[in-house]
Amino acid sequence: MANLTNWPDIASYVTNRHDTYPAIDPTKADLAGKSVFITGASKGCGRATAIAFARAGCTRIAVAARSNLDDVVAAVKAAARDPSAQMQVVAVTVDVTSRESMEAAAAVVSEAFGGVVDAVIANAGYLEAWAAMHEADPVDWWTSWEVNVNGVYLTAKYFVPMLLKSETRLFVAVSSIGAHLIRKKASSYHLNKFAIIRFIEYMQVEYADEGIVAVSVHPGVVKTDLALKMPGYMHELLTDTPELFADSMVWLADKRREWLGGRFVNACWDLGELESKKDDVAARDLFKFRMTV
Repeated sequence: MANLTNWPDIASYVTNRHDTYPAIDPTKADLAGKSVFITGASKGCGRATAIAFARAGCTRIAVAARSNLDDVVAAVKAAARDPSAQMQVVAVTVDVTSRESMEAAAAVVSEAFGGVVDAVIANAGYLEAWAAMHEADPVDWWTSWEVNVNGVYLTAKYFVPMLLKSETRLFVAVSSIGAHLIRKKASSYHLNKFAIIRFIEYMQVEYADEGIVAVSVHPGVVKTDLALKMPGYMHELLTDTPELFADSMVWLADKRREWLGGRFVNACWDLGELESKKDDVAARDLFKFRMTV
């Protein structure tokens, strides 16, 4: 079956990477005094991101997940650039699909961080069992939307007020290469990751005057528990490291990049090379969903 999209052209816009590299080395960033909130932080890309922010000197790190976060908190503290710094690591047990849970999480983080969050990484995700539409479990199919779309919306709803009080004002929602593919038996995940990209475009327009930089990101093809739910024949494609995504998040947070606002970013792109082409990105208004005629 043909791919039906232009993903190969998108993926090859700049050089591809599969592991971290000097241009995004978190030890070169300076996030001292900054704060971040990360969902889906108990393992995989979310855990790696929390550690990367610690290595970048970030002193206020909030991690959220449904499962226990004790080992993540310990790993983040161990990764601190300056062990003598007054680092705050806040762990919140949260269900991103629950309004009450997200509202409570925001209250905890707001109290801990003085009502300000500089960067929000909406990383929590779900992948349903692959099946044809008529064979899929309706609850499983819709749970993917609840986590991947409603979870991002609720994260935005309760954390945007804190972002608006910061200088960085970065909001990242994890999308996927799946948004650019049309393959049998992956209808829920591919469609909801498509919706996330449009959500970010909309969010950027809605908050452009307030200075938010909203970005959707493909995290790479990483061997996470979520990715391993794909059919076995696809597991050989899982060659990217969690650190590639994590260090890319630090790169996004290290300084404001308004030219990326409302756009899709592939964490596998060489981001230094991407920045060298920012004029082309802006001039052609690239990496947004549009129909062609």
